[in-house]
Amino acid sequence: MRKALQTIVIGGLALCSLSACTHCETTPSDVRVKTDSITINNEVGNFSIKADCPILKTAALTRTINEWLSETMGGTYEGGYNETLPIAKHYIKSVVSKDSTDYAELKKDTTNNNREWKYEYICNVQKTAETAKFVTCEYSCYEYQGGAHGSTFVTGQTFRKSDGRRIGWEVFNNSYDEDLQNIIKAGLRKYFNVKNDDELKSYLMLDNIYIIPLPKCSPLFTADGVKFVYGQYEIAPYAAGTPQFTIPYSQLNKFLNVTAKSLAE
Repeated sequence: MRKALQTIVIGGLALCSLSACTHCETTPSDVRVKTDSITINNEVGNFSIKADCPILKTAALTRTINEWLSETMGGTYEGGYNETLPIAKHYIKSVVSKDSTDYAELKKDTTNNNREWKYEYICNVQKTAETAKFVTCEYSCYEYQGGAHGSTFVTGQTFRKSDGRRIGWEVFNNSYDEDLQNIIKAGLRKYFNVKNDDELKSYLMLDNIYIIPLPKCSPLFTADGVKFVYGQYEIAPYAAGTPQFTIPYSQLNKFLNVTAKSLAE
C-alpha cells in the first residue's frame, strides 16, 4: 500500500513538473509586433500614424507600452491599452479636427484661400531594440502648421520585461561627472562630424557649450549600448536636427547602477 502511494505521489510530482516546463516553454520572451498605419489625406492636409503594434493583447507589457505611447501623444485617450490602433485613431482624429478648425478660420481670410501648403502630421512608432531583459520603442512625429518650417518631436522608452518598469536616467550615477561629459561630447562630435570641442561649440546653444545636460528623452538601451537622443532646440539650433548617438556599455559601466548593469548583461 505504501509503495503504491509513493508511486502515485512521484507520478503526480512528475506531472506537475512537466506542466510547469510546458508553461515556461509557451511563455513568449519576445514582444511580437505587427506594423500597421492610419492615413488621412484631404484638402486640409496629410496625416498619418505608422506603428509597431504589440500583438499579444493580454500581455501586461503591451498595456504598459501603449500607455506610454498615449501619454507621449497627448495623454487624452480614455480607452483601454490592450490595443494600439484605437489609440492611434484617437490622436489622428484629434489632430485632424484641430487643423480643420484652423483651416476653416484661414478660409475666412480671402488672402489665404489659395494657399500653397497643407498641414502635415506624420508620426512613427517603432520597436528598435529587444533582448531577453528589455524592449525599446522609439517615437518621432513631424508636424507642419504653416510658417518657415515644421517641427519634429523625438523620444523613446526602454521597458524592463520582468515588470514593465520604464527605465529613466535614475539608473545613471554621477550624471555630471567630467568623464561622462567627455563621453557625451565625443558622441556629439561624431554626430556633427567635427574634430574637437572648439568646433563642437559652434553647433551648440550658448548655454550648453561647457556643460551638456542629459537628454529629456530617457536612455534608450540597445544591443550595442545606450542611445542618447536630443530633441530639436534642446542643446542646438533647429538646423542641427535631433542629435543622437549610441555609447557602448563598456564606456558607461562606471556610471550605471545595478539596475542598468543587469539590463546590459
